[in-house]
Amino acid sequence: MWGAKLSSVNSVDDLTEDCLGWARLVYEHVLGEEKYTFVENVKNPCSCIILIKGPNDHTVAQIKDAVHDGLRSVKNTVEDEAVVLDTELNKKER
Repeated sequence: MWGAKLSSVNSVDDLTEDCLGWARLVYEHVLGEEKYTFVENVKNPCSCIILIKGPNDHTVAQIKDAVHDGLRSVKNTVEDEAVVLDTELNKKER
């Protein structure tokens, strides 16, 4: 699939075999009180999947927003090639 056109899928209804890829192992594991889904041994690891589950639509929307904000922060850090630390220690020293 190298060189294939990749795009995001925003709905389960839009999933096709082509966009899902292949993995040798997919399993759910409980760590503490949280359930995590692991996808391992993929054939073409050129992208990732973030599975978001929640008890209701509102919670899922909040999680999606938090993931989006976090990914945007990582993107900005990589593009800017800089990290600005703003810790309590730095505030006390000002």
